[in-house]
Amino acid sequence: MASTPALESEAEASKTYCHACEKAYSKYSCPKCGSKLCSLECYERHNDGRCRSTFHEDNLADAMRGLTATEDTRKAMMETLRRRAAEDGVLDLGMSGDDKEEGDEEEGAEDEDAGERCVLSEASLERLRLGDELDLSMLNEEERAMFERACASGELIEPWMPWWELEEASQTRVGARGARAVAELSEMPTASTSTSGAIPPLASENELLDPFEALCQGKDPPEVLRWHCVNALAAYALVKRVFNGDWSDEEAEASAMLLYTSVVLSSRTPIADVQCASSALHDVIRRAAASPPGAAPVPPPAALTTSVTTDAAKLFSGGPSSTVRAFLDLIRVFNAARDRKPPLPKDARASASAAERKCRYLASYLASALIDRDGVATDVTNRLRGLVDEHRAVVDADNVSRVADADADAQPHI
Repeated sequence: MASTPALESEAEASKTYCHACEKAYSKYSCPKCGSKLCSLECYERHNDGRCRSTFHEDNLADAMRGLTATEDTRKAMMETLRRRAAEDGVLDLGMSGDDKEEGDEEEGAEDEDAGERCVLSEASLERLRLGDELDLSMLNEEERAMFERACASGELIEPWMPWWELEEASQTRVGARGARAVAELSEMPTASTSTSGAIPPLASENELLDPFEALCQGKDPPEVLRWHCVNALAAYALVKRVFNGDWSDEEAEASAMLLYTSVVLSSRTPIADVQCASSALHDVIRRAAASPPGAAPVPPPAALTTSVTTDAAKLFSGGPSSTVRAFLDLIRVFNAARDRKPPLPKDARASASAAERKCRYLASYLASALIDRDGVATDVTNRLRGLVDEHRAVVDADNVSRVADADADAQPHI
């Protein structure tokens, strides 16, 4: 039945205009004040930028509250301070220990001779021991300088080994419902809500996937589904690295960044931009480079492309065991974000629920007996590795060109 003008007017009236620009319809809600906004630009400038600033401050205060000076809590505190320093622009996460100048190396040798030193002063450690809050602004000049130096050199945070690079992550045969292909009932893993950095378990009895045959009603799945899987898992690997392998207690933030960086996870309409391996990866890279609101910094552009492409290829090279585990990890983080207390805004909960359902569908596809599972994994891996080689060739050619230009500039002009 055709809609009447009256119904169209009511539908139009139910939409809300962006509170910042008042020109476009709103799509998002500010997590601080609840303002309806249409874009990242409007989020950043609404309320004179105070919401974005206080969002970071509140997250840091929550993370710091109640910490005591044990080894584990010191590490957690340093990770939070490290992110805050990077967001404030006083630390470049792209900098590594290899970037030190010669003078720094000599100083480092002297530091080794002097023994290990704590970045925090005794006063700051005492404040933590008593359960007081500690903010980056509370560090004195010497503490802050030492903290930034330690962050840049990687001394504070133990580098995370991505679980998909571990051999055991790909050694289990996965059944069509996401559990072990052959397992006694006693071997069935218990329900897991963990979102830490360990190898994600296969589906528990309460997490079993729906058979893909039932979901697709016997129809042959379209080839584009494999590229949808690439897009979603490339975003997964990137965000997992941003959170250093452990997004426990930060599932809402991780969920928001996953939805921002993957069009497949966030879209509720047909997706036209993901039709091959290249477009699936480039969409994630483009979105991540735009720095989503409230997210931790991502690597520089060249390193970002290498990291995303290489991680996606490694995930698929592990076959269904790795890819299904990754989707189950996504399902758990979206569930945790949706069910967290205090609850997220209604539209954020709805987005997390929709993404969780899409992850279940794609995981069922990769675990399905309807497709040549190992063949799909091999095809995707080969195409992704081809993209890695192409990117490295471009980077090498660019480096050669820069060296040649530098040599030409160094030649004396006649």
